[in-house]
Amino acid sequence: MPRPRQGIALLHYTAPSILGGVEQVLGAHAAGLRALGAEVTIVAGRGRVAAGTRLARVPELDSRHPAVLRDFAALARGEVTPGHAALADRIERRLRTVLAKADRVVVHNAFTLHKNPALTVALARLARERPGAFVAWTHDLAWRDEQYAAQRHPGEPWDLFARALSGVRYVAVSEERARQLAELTGLARERICVVPNGIDIAGALGLSAQGARLAESLDLYRADPLLVLPARLTRRKRVEAAIAATRALRERGRDAALVVTGPPGAHNVANRRYLEELTALARDAPGVHLLHALGIRAPYRLVADLYALADALVLPSANEGFGIPLLEAALHRLPIVCSDLATLRAVGGDAATYVPADASGDVIADAVVGVLDTPAARLRSGARALAWPRVIADRVAPVVLAGRP
Repeated sequence: MPRPRQGIALLHYTAPSILGGVEQVLGAHAAGLRALGAEVTIVAGRGRVAAGTRLARVPELDSRHPAVLRDFAALARGEVTPGHAALADRIERRLRTVLAKADRVVVHNAFTLHKNPALTVALARLARERPGAFVAWTHDLAWRDEQYAAQRHPGEPWDLFARALSGVRYVAVSEERARQLAELTGLARERICVVPNGIDIAGALGLSAQGARLAESLDLYRADPLLVLPARLTRRKRVEAAIAATRALRERGRDAALVVTGPPGAHNVANRRYLEELTALARDAPGVHLLHALGIRAPYRLVADLYALADALVLPSANEGFGIPLLEAALHRLPIVCSDLATLRAVGGDAATYVPADASGDVIADAVVGVLDTPAARLRSGARALAWPRVIADRVAPVVLAGRP
């Protein structure tokens, strides 16, 4: 009998249509978890969600709801009014209904940020009833921020934001936040899971829809490094040397990948045989992708996407008439490793790294490692490692979807 889909509630003051960093994370989590098969509901006080995600709107969750603003102002002065308890009770009743069928309730910031204290009181009560079902996703810590120091007072509900609640699992978005959370609450550091935020790489780089699909289908975000060879498949391009370099990098422990964009050269029937040889090599070389052999036509827009994604251009040609790929790579600020040919030196000058025209895979791999041994290149690789599909699959899903409460 198939296992029922997990119901995940993602809770925040406002929904993803409201401009804000946490809201963007909320939307990415919703889309990613839904793609993994979860039934996702965003629970918020204001805003809209993307198609395919459910929205449960509870107006009193909004930090700008009139009753919440009145309660916040009173608490900032150190006053606990009768309206505070009434508001907490009302939120608890409404959330009890909304969250009844959720296997997991992932609360973004509301356990550690005091923008709606009545909401935090209500969540603490509900969490006590369902140990393990609630996850405190911690972006910000109110009582570690000096700007909020005057708004903290002794006792409840203020102390609630400095205490680790029993039965709640804590996640922090960085090592520094985890350290601060442990210091603030007394919770053992090893009990706090660190799950970094991701980045929409396709959006940041302006990838086309085809480019974004290709990156995900070939798992290019995991590549380290990602090499691109924009060339037709003719023997003078020495594609086999680039494949050998990729294999050498992987043997050194790198998760290297190579994308070769072009089809066989159109004017020599022998190129079909070369394609067969390269296809056989690629079959035995993890991370090597010959787009033509995969049935993927690469218009120039897709090639430009690969330039934007890649860590380096490799061009191990035996001879070249000019070297347009070097200019294209330069426009994308891409490091270049290419054959030491007069035509390529005329284009690349001192900006490229040159290897002999008959260089082995190991020699090319050495050159690639050399050009990528810079802080900027390491940061770029690290950014690609935080692509949302990777973060969701590797970091978010194990926390949110692992087991059932």
